[in-house]
Amino acid sequence: MYQYQAEIQRVVDGDTYDIDIDLGLSVWVRNERVRLYGIDTPEVYGVKKDSDEYLLGVAASDFVKSLIRKGTLAVVETIKDSKGKYGRYLVVIYIRVPEELLAGHESIRAIGDFYCLNDLLVAKGLAEPYFL
Repeated sequence: MYQYQAEIQRVVDGDTYDIDIDLGLSVWVRNERVRLYGIDTPEVYGVKKDSDEYLLGVAASDFVKSLIRKGTLAVVETIKDSKGKYGRYLVVIYIRVPEELLAGHESIRAIGDFYCLNDLLVAKGLAEPYFL
């Protein structure tokens, strides 16, 4: 497992993001599409817009978008050196979040003052644990 500083550029949906990754020594990987490891949020693409899945997917996406703006700083842990089945790296993302969102959720992992987005989505009922 590797750990990098990153900037989140776009929230695609609740568990998919486009990020810029700082590899160090002024070397960046730009606009890399990644998927959150170990969780699954309901889909917003390829499902009927009046379905429960779509509405739950929008709720997950909206929650994340309330926390993340273009350029949001993050710490990213990669799970494998290779990409997953859809060509995305599987990652754990840590971001700064308001303290009130952490109340009652002591099991959310942290690196300094960055908290695990993967854990937060599950704790808030917006994602289910999912392992490939």
